[in-house]
Amino acid sequence: MRIGQPYRGHASALKLLVAALLALQLALVATAAPLECPKYVMLITIDGLRAEMVDDPFMPSPFLKMMSREGLRVQRVTGIPPAETYPSHTTLVTGATPAEHHIYYNRPFLWNKDTARVSYWWADSIAVPTIWQCAHEAGMTTASLFWPVSTGSRYIDYNVPEFWSLDYSCDQMEYIKPWCTPAGILDTLERYACGKLNTITYQAGSMQRDGRTAAMANYLMNHYQPRLMTVHLITTDYSQHALGTRSEQLQYDMASCDHAVGSIIENLRLTGRLDSTLVVVCGDHGFCDYYQTLSPNVWLTRARLLSPKPGGDWQACFYSSGNTSFLYLRQAGDQSTLRRVRRLLADLPASERALFRIVEKDELTALGADPAVWLALEPKVGVSVTNDRTGPVVDMRRGGTHGFISGQDATTLIAYGAGVTPTHRDSIAQTAIAPWILQQLGLQ
Repeated sequence: MRIGQPYRGHASALKLLVAALLALQLALVATAAPLECPKYVMLITIDGLRAEMVDDPFMPSPFLKMMSREGLRVQRVTGIPPAETYPSHTTLVTGATPAEHHIYYNRPFLWNKDTARVSYWWADSIAVPTIWQCAHEAGMTTASLFWPVSTGSRYIDYNVPEFWSLDYSCDQMEYIKPWCTPAGILDTLERYACGKLNTITYQAGSMQRDGRTAAMANYLMNHYQPRLMTVHLITTDYSQHALGTRSEQLQYDMASCDHAVGSIIENLRLTGRLDSTLVVVCGDHGFCDYYQTLSPNVWLTRARLLSPKPGGDWQACFYSSGNTSFLYLRQAGDQSTLRRVRRLLADLPASERALFRIVEKDELTALGADPAVWLALEPKVGVSVTNDRTGPVVDMRRGGTHGFISGQDATTLIAYGAGVTPTHRDSIAQTAIAPWILQQLGLQ
């Protein structure tokens, strides 16, 4: 299932890019003006990267620490609502908010239907131009590895997208080969770069995955010289979701991500490209630990505003994506149901009401959330929200989460190599990164 429509117009999107570029010039370029435009730019995301994972002396991240010392470091990158993998990665390649690029969550809200079997996979769901498009249309070669919402992109010359079969018993790597471009590129990478990929050698959350992804990136750079390459490393996201932000497993996973970045840096040095390449490493979001869960749809089910299972009758539904619950109404502008939801929230026991704040529509609009949302519930740190419709409203569980509205789960950024000098900035918005990358490529 494809979510969204292909991009049709340019005027409003160009205005968006110009506005973002101006904001960026104030935020970044003033303190880190490029010495000259790099020939190559590599944008690498480490899923769930927090500043502490670079700065903590006990965290095994020596390459990132070196890059932070010798390059541009932005301590805090504030995300979009919600700070979640798919919308955040789309913001990184567009400079736009979800309201503008239309990738609202990892999985779309389907109006009280089951969302477990769909995702925002398709590149033509993005409603504004991407940095891939801008580079490609300027005659530059582009490449991407396992980037969310990149499947089917006609602007990526060498593309292995993040995509998978809903039949989890199938060979996932064989399944995605028809969606890799050009035809046969994944076979070439398996043969000459990374070895055979399967559920053992390339399992999601496995430390082997990061190293093999880096090997693929190095092969693409050495043989096809893409001017722009995007790479997604995912292992650190898995351990933080499962075990929180301070587990021993996270240290193992951080070491594998750091080694992957280090091998990319080493390859650039050995092939004589380090002085002409800008390597940008950032997260899509950070993480916060949680110790209990909140299930706001249980309130709606008990009030008969929502069916106990997806697909039934409903008037209102909270969609928890990331760590925020967004309220949708079956009938747009149904003020009667909205008032019922507000009364329900106001009448909650104090122990439950203390676990969240209400985010009103004007704040959501200003931040760039889905315009169809009427209000949202943002839990306090230590609480994670769920989509459960039955069972306890509050439960005791542990793990890691992200996707706040207020930025408690900010990520960080490091830029190293051509065009930057040792510089430190406290914070920027995630929307500033894409126009800055275009500027580094000489694309105004």
